[in-house]
Amino acid sequence: MWVSARGRRPSSGIRHTAISGLLHWHYSFTGSFTLSFALIVVACGALVFVGAVFASRLVAGLFSLLALAAAGIWIGLNATHYNPTNLPYSDLRLGAWLVIGGGVVGLISSFFMRRRAH
Repeated sequence: MWVSARGRRPSSGIRHTAISGLLHWHYSFTGSFTLSFALIVVACGALVFVGAVFASRLVAGLFSLLALAAAGIWIGLNATHYNPTNLPYSDLRLGAWLVIGGGVVGLISSFFMRRRAH
């Protein structure tokens, strides 16, 4: 879960949020992991890891930035969908904080990576 239940807003996460809905700024449910927004976040995390293993500043930094953008988009959509129920930072749960923290650490770390030897 990414967000705690409060007021009209149920507890929810990215596992059941459809990618197609996010592209149209519409909150829609999916039962399939391959169609969920979680797939994008997992793919970004895996590509940050691959970029770190191969010492690619570009890959690690780019996909860290995409993970942060994905977290922001999902949190923004969730907050606007259940308007007027606001979404303070204290309602974010472990999954959201892990993606945000991992994205920030990956992005900052990408600037300090050694260049590959040619």
